[in-house]
Amino acid sequence: MRDDDRRWGGAAKAGYRETGKPRLNSAMKLVTTLAAAVVAVLAASTSLAAQDSHYWTMQYGPRPSLLGGAVIGSVDDVSASYYNPGALGLAQDLAFAVSTNVFEYSLVRLEDGGGEGVDLGTSKSGIRPSLVAGSITRDLFGGGTVAYSVLTRMRGSQDLAGYAILTADEIDPDLGLEDAAGLVSFEGEFNEIWAGLSYARPLGSHLSLGMSWYGAFRSQDRARETISEAVDTARVGSASLDMAAGKYYSVRTLLKVGAFGQFGAVTVGATVTTPSLHITGSGELGLNRGVFRPDTTALAATIQTDLAAEFKSPLSVGFGGAVRLGNTRLHASAEWFDAIAPYVVIQGEEFVTQEPEVIWTPAPMQQLDEVFNWGAGLEHAFSTRFSVYASYYTDKSGLTDKLTDPTPSLSILPIDINTVTAGSDFVIGSARFTLGVGYGWGKKLDRNLTDALKGEDEEFEATFVYRNIRLIFGFEIGI
Repeated sequence: MRDDDRRWGGAAKAGYRETGKPRLNSAMKLVTTLAAAVVAVLAASTSLAAQDSHYWTMQYGPRPSLLGGAVIGSVDDVSASYYNPGALGLAQDLAFAVSTNVFEYSLVRLEDGGGEGVDLGTSKSGIRPSLVAGSITRDLFGGGTVAYSVLTRMRGSQDLAGYAILTADEIDPDLGLEDAAGLVSFEGEFNEIWAGLSYARPLGSHLSLGMSWYGAFRSQDRARETISEAVDTARVGSASLDMAAGKYYSVRTLLKVGAFGQFGAVTVGATVTTPSLHITGSGELGLNRGVFRPDTTALAATIQTDLAAEFKSPLSVGFGGAVRLGNTRLHASAEWFDAIAPYVVIQGEEFVTQEPEVIWTPAPMQQLDEVFNWGAGLEHAFSTRFSVYASYYTDKSGLTDKLTDPTPSLSILPIDINTVTAGSDFVIGSARFTLGVGYGWGKKLDRNLTDALKGEDEEFEATFVYRNIRLIFGFEIGI
């Protein structure tokens, strides 16, 4: 592949995998054929995405953030409302807490994604609030604790644009094309907020049970555009257009129950989070696909509003513990998330394509595999007013090679991420401040793109590379 024959342009902040493609007749399939010939690499790069296929992306509460969230069996502040509501019954520190990732910079790069020596990349940065929580009372029904929490469960954006100009020696000979040019662009955003109340009651001095009831609001929008032009060996021109857009919101509810035990220097805990229960949701879909050749024309266009929409989250089971050795405390936690079978996120309405007349129902889908994450942290107190922390945790993607149907997916990053954090907290007056830094990394071979681009070079590999730097700041008032 000659660098002087290929010209690339554009910028990327993340990408998207389109789902629910229609099965039209051979004329309509020319859209896919032309797009593959013109922007095969750019289209493949849209599997770059924000982290809504990961469950341990965000941590909550000042000190649990420095411990990588490995506090299911050791949380002792108001962030227990999320990590383990059972711990609220025995927690000593229920001060009002605000936890904020002041700055986060993430980079996803697809090495050799545009062919050997051509990397495709995405980066993003920004301020990300994650938790506001506090206690309401510690004396409900003679000893029960009630707390509230509002947290950002998921958040991200995508923005991809690029173009390609190819000559005959870069195009699959079976396509019979001499020249091709094309453009790909994609943009989107998603956000998910959980808000709820927690109740916990101690059973004696060593054991406590609790429950958090959350309402969850999820919103997401996206728009994708692909334009391609080609001239075949007979010097006959062709063009294709593929534009798709959609957005939705979904409201659901779920419960998280927990048990917590405290036995001298050892603490343990376990949690169960229920699958979410759909309450309401609505979405919109827009589509405009066409292919134009001297001998063939195909067109499918529709705009649909007030569609049924829902988003699902899985059953999960977590457990953890901690042991205190002098002024040092060791923490560990793990959590299993069940698989999510393929389901329709936005249920489009059946319509008849303009040319040829084919019945089609657009239906973007989602599917995730089961995931097991774990983490460990170390806490050392130099005094009652100053402590240091370090941790390591995994954040595996729900997209794996084991999926029964790898086609459905909404916004998937297929990289298993590892993260280390370090920091400290210190007391000034009646407030405790937390400062820390985290670094995340991951790497995964893209087998499909590697096979499409390697040609005769058996050693060629297209590889996803993920990097993340996070600065953490938090404070608690009224300790």
